[in-house]
Amino acid sequence: MDTKKVLTANLKPGMVSSEAAYTFSNHLVIQSNTTLTPDIIDKLKYYAVKSIKIYITEDGPYIDGQDIPDNAPETNDTEEDAAGSTYFERIQQSDEYKEFKEIFTASVEKFKREINDIILKNTTDVISDMLQEVNAILSKTRNPLHLLDMMQCLRGYDDMTYMHSMNVALICHMIGSWIDLPPSDIDILVTCGLLHDIGKLKIPVRIIAKPGKLTDEEFERVRSHPQLGYEILDSKELDERIKLTALQHHERINGTGYPNHLTAPEIHQFSSIVAIADVYDAMTSNRAYRKGICPFTVISTFEKEQELYDPGLLYLFMKRTIEAYINTEVLLSNGEQGKVVMLNQNHLSRPVVVTENNTYDLSRDFSINITALI
Repeated sequence: MDTKKVLTANLKPGMVSSEAAYTFSNHLVIQSNTTLTPDIIDKLKYYAVKSIKIYITEDGPYIDGQDIPDNAPETNDTEEDAAGSTYFERIQQSDEYKEFKEIFTASVEKFKREINDIILKNTTDVISDMLQEVNAILSKTRNPLHLLDMMQCLRGYDDMTYMHSMNVALICHMIGSWIDLPPSDIDILVTCGLLHDIGKLKIPVRIIAKPGKLTDEEFERVRSHPQLGYEILDSKELDERIKLTALQHHERINGTGYPNHLTAPEIHQFSSIVAIADVYDAMTSNRAYRKGICPFTVISTFEKEQELYDPGLLYLFMKRTIEAYINTEVLLSNGEQGKVVMLNQNHLSRPVVVTENNTYDLSRDFSINITALI
């Protein structure tokens, strides 16, 4: 069977590669005899593979399902998955991740029922059950940094309110442990995370999950959720900090937040913690209108907007989060693949990266960025 080189931009699902494809830095992207899917084509584009050879017949490109030529080299699926997988894909292939995902998805389903009981049945008895669900998830992780990796792998599980609230609660537990809160306060903080977006349940799903740009009226409806959440919780027998967090988690210490434009002294510490967890999870999660952002890019955004958040809490969160990725392989914006070897304390999003031929101090060279973990 003949082969033909095709520009990546012209590839179609169902075509079959006749050769392996590599990045600029010789990192394997796909093996030969790979059937192209939309995700694989996106992956080739992402790693700037300009073209690949595909099998062709007299009638045009060979499409998977036709007879494979006898002389075509065989592929080993296990080897292909291991060689071409990214950092998070390798985690997703592990048994511990599969067990974590099973517990997580079951816990989110229970959480859906429990949070609706708070609204519909005017009860808070389910709070202890919610905390048990969080603890069940935490029991499947080794430490806070392992938890972040596991959560990042769940990005295909798309739930705009319930999953996000569970993620924020887990991040709150992590931050609470880092600042040495007593266990009783960590439980309150976790509950703050679980219930911070409860007001969104009063807003139509068609608005919350809308993939396109919101109208001005829809945008104002969404911005009303802190006040709606506070009104739901205000009459409940709950710790006042839980109610305040529902109201304040979109406030910013410089007064530019909403709904009341509070400044630093007026914002409770737990609200500040939830604000950081809320934004981190929102930016690293897949959404209808965009894919999740690389953690280094998220930290860079935090650094640029540091005047919005409690400085001590933000720096601690950024430092501890980025520490998870020391010795991790990353893809740079110039196409090179390297390893994070050292953090820059004043530019946490821009560490020192060593590639095969170069050492880049990204705190000094702002022309290059980390674009992905690999």
